[in-house]
Amino acid sequence: MNNQNRFKEKVTIDDVARLAGVSKSTVSFVLNNRPSISAATRDRVRDVIRKLNYQPNQIARSLSSRQTRSIGLVVKQIDNPYFTKIMRGVFEYFSGCGYTVLLGSSELQPDREKSSIEALLRQRVDGLILSPLQGSDADMSHLSLISQNQVPLVLLEKVANVAANVVDIRNEGAACEAVSYLIGLGHRKIAYYSGPDYSMHNRERLTGYRRAMMEHGLPFSASGVRQAGVYLADGYAAAKAQFSGSGERPTAVFCFNDLVAIGVMNALMELGVHIPEDVSVIGFDDIEFCGSVRVPLSSIRVPAYEMGKAAADLLMQQIGKTDSVIRKTVELEATLVPRASCARADGRPAGGIPKKKHASPDGLRTAGGMA
Repeated sequence: MNNQNRFKEKVTIDDVARLAGVSKSTVSFVLNNRPSISAATRDRVRDVIRKLNYQPNQIARSLSSRQTRSIGLVVKQIDNPYFTKIMRGVFEYFSGCGYTVLLGSSELQPDREKSSIEALLRQRVDGLILSPLQGSDADMSHLSLISQNQVPLVLLEKVANVAANVVDIRNEGAACEAVSYLIGLGHRKIAYYSGPDYSMHNRERLTGYRRAMMEHGLPFSASGVRQAGVYLADGYAAAKAQFSGSGERPTAVFCFNDLVAIGVMNALMELGVHIPEDVSVIGFDDIEFCGSVRVPLSSIRVPAYEMGKAAADLLMQQIGKTDSVIRKTVELEATLVPRASCARADGRPAGGIPKKKHASPDGLRTAGGMA
């Protein structure tokens, strides 16, 4: 029987060992993430596992190792492009380790976050990756529940007074860079369209906005911060309210995320405000269609896919380790990506970006339809 026909049948651990050129025990060590295997051997075995689509006997392995070979991932919004990239990083990492990823989403509801975590703990997952909701309405007792169950945890956002493993970016520094860029273009009236109170990221970005203003000798005022949210509609409503009125208008807007920024651009275009000649706009996350809207959006690029992989790797380092506790914070770099949505305060192009007339509202609505 040739190899092609044989592998249509159930693949065994012997098949994996033979093709990888290792012993069965080595394959078992790789599947159980034992540290005694070299990186080169581990990668070779995992590559064979993927090629053969080897499915270990999870029931037998769970009984012998007291592990379910599954982990839980709880995000804030399952349809947000930022979290989609994180999910892809987590799924791709664990698929190469023979693990199942069980997905939950709080959809910005604290009760739903808590119930998702409780359900995953009942499933006896071997570890959890969580993007936590915070703020006055959030009950953080489920973090204690995770600790009580001795389940390894990685957070995708810092939580005050909680000692946990974290994978994140330097939000404050990235926000400071974005606002400093606008100041360097001559803008002095810069608004921050903030995210929700439950987000530590929002607090850090607000701090970065304030820091940039103060470092450049510009006054910081609470009136420069407008509550927006996380969705395209939130940015649209906030901008429509501010720019429809007769009060003083900013010449630049820095937004909590890209969806809010695209909503802001929609509202400005409806009101006949030219982007970037009249108002410059910067988002945060650099989701995939930022460069595809009719006025390409300047944004802070967050390595979300890499964050997902880093969180998965940090969690894997903890699984099965009963003799030591890892406490690590991994911070990845976020970078500014200037595009045509920003210009100098006098309307001249920024950094050689060709000056464009503002696009039609329909062009932006189509691109922002994922909110």
